[in-house]
Amino acid sequence: MTRIAVTADVLWTGARHQMAIVRAHPLFLMIGVLQPAVLLLVMFARGGPSGADVTAVATAVLLMAYWSSTVWQGAAVLVRDRNSGTLGALMRGVRDPLLVLTGKSLGASLAPAALTAVTVTATLAALGETPVIADWGWFVAGLAAALLSGTALGAVLCTVLLLTRFASQILSALLYPVFLLAGLLIPADFFPPAISWLGTLVSLRWAQAFLVSAASGAPDYGALGLVGLLTAGYALAGVLAFRRIDTLARRRGTLELG
Repeated sequence: MTRIAVTADVLWTGARHQMAIVRAHPLFLMIGVLQPAVLLLVMFARGGPSGADVTAVATAVLLMAYWSSTVWQGAAVLVRDRNSGTLGALMRGVRDPLLVLTGKSLGASLAPAALTAVTVTATLAALGETPVIADWGWFVAGLAAALLSGTALGAVLCTVLLLTRFASQILSALLYPVFLLAGLLIPADFFPPAISWLGTLVSLRWAQAFLVSAASGAPDYGALGLVGLLTAGYALAGVLAFRRIDTLARRRGTLELG
């Protein structure tokens, strides 16, 4: 129990610290409030979706805003530590640096996700639209799975970005193509097969499919399983990339620690 308590404390400490940083950043309000509100207003202008489609659009907007926060906040965790001169303390601290990074990535996901959910709910209420959710239990489980998947992918991105000089270019290249390939607002089968298959590697596609199915009362457990499988793959990639960071920092001395 002591080890579990220590692990939970490290995770929560890192998450709480990162949430404070994220909330102070100007992108927090833009991603969590402005972007989802504008997208919903555009989608529901002059009529728009009705019935079950309201839930599909709402979950798509929620996941789009969540992915934006993963790219612009979760991916910047280690870069921000390097720029502030605290990366060395993280890498050489008494706590497992990978565990600390996981907590930070979780914190970078939690705050924007909560704000986005509030924004989507409030905007739909103002528009007089009510999402129909038949199975709240599985719907919430799907949201949690999407949150964990984004946390794992954010950890991968922030580690990779520390190894390249082209961080901003990579982030820009990932943002909107992932929206499209995941089929959140435009069906994935609109794209040629030569590129549409890439969307199957994006957990957002399967998270959206599961959330819509759970809302209809017939959860697609296969889609949820794929979210879990991809999340495990992201986590493994994050561990391998972080070991590369550790090698550069501790053995070769070629990683700038601030």
